[in-house]
Formats: sequence, structure tokens, C-alpha cells
Amino acid sequence: MIETERLTLRRFTEADRDTVARWNADPDFTRHLSGAQTRAQSDAIFDRWAQHWDDRGLGILAVEWNESGALIGRVGPQFHRYWPRDPEVGWAFDPAWWGRGLATEAGAAAVAWGFGELGYARLVSITTEANTASRNVMAKLGFQLHERIPSEWGELWVHALDRE
Repeated sequence: MIETERLTLRRFTEADRDTVARWNADPDFTRHLSGAQTRAQSDAIFDRWAQHWDDRGLGILAVEWNESGALIGRVGPQFHRYWPRDPEVGWAFDPAWWGRGLATEAGAAAVAWGFGELGYARLVSITTEANTASRNVMAKLGFQLHERIPSEWGELWVHALDRE
């Protein structure tokens, strides 16, 4: 578990499946991800996150609002299939929580964990050109555009940050 001023980052539990399925069915939440998902698709994603943890000892974390314990988003390093060399730090938040600096706060905690306890020398963060909100968070965290790669979603922008 990782705590910040306003957030707690923890592993997902089975009790979180319904919330994740609601997010994954929301076109606003998924517009820069892989698009809205059915419940079965969402459950498969949830299962992949758990398997990633079992296989790698790291992965996507649930983000809770400290004041209420509400599950409001996700963040964390995991290995991306289009960039398997370095862990990718990504984030996504319930649209009701956008615009509060939470992605930056959670992303900074995930970066610190990736470089600190996990000991990685480089982290990446990947998005599309159109996702300017995430690209702004990447810039605030110090990530710089490293490479562009093709994918089924179009061109992915790989931003990198090296441990200093």
C-alpha cells in the first residue's frame, strides 16, 4: 500500500470488479484507452491485472480517496505488450474526479515506487497524441517523448523517464 496526501494506492480486490466494470463501460473513461468494454471484457482485463501481479510482482493499483475510501481510479507500473522493455506507468480516473491533480499525485507515487522499491532504471508512459490530459501529466512528472510506435489503436507515443 502506498499513501499520498489525498490518496491510498493498493492492490485491487474482488470487491472492486463492479466499479472497474462500470468504468470500462463508460465511453468517457475509456475514450483514450481501448474503448468501452462489456462486462466479460472488463472481467478479462481485471483477471489480466491480477495475473500480471502474480507473474511480475507489480502492476495496476486501485486508487482510493483517503477521506471516504471511495475507489476513484487506477494507476501503476505494468509491462505493456507494445513496449515490453520497461514498465509503463499509466493512470485512469473516474470522470467525476477529473481536474483535481489526482493523476499527477498518483502518478508521482507510482514513479517513486518504480524507481525506489522496485528498482527500475527507466519507466515509460504510453498514450496517443490525442490524449493531451495524460501527456500533460507525463510532462509534469518529467517524462519526455521517446518514440512513436504503431498499434491497433493508431500511433502510440512512448514517453520515458530515467532514474537519476
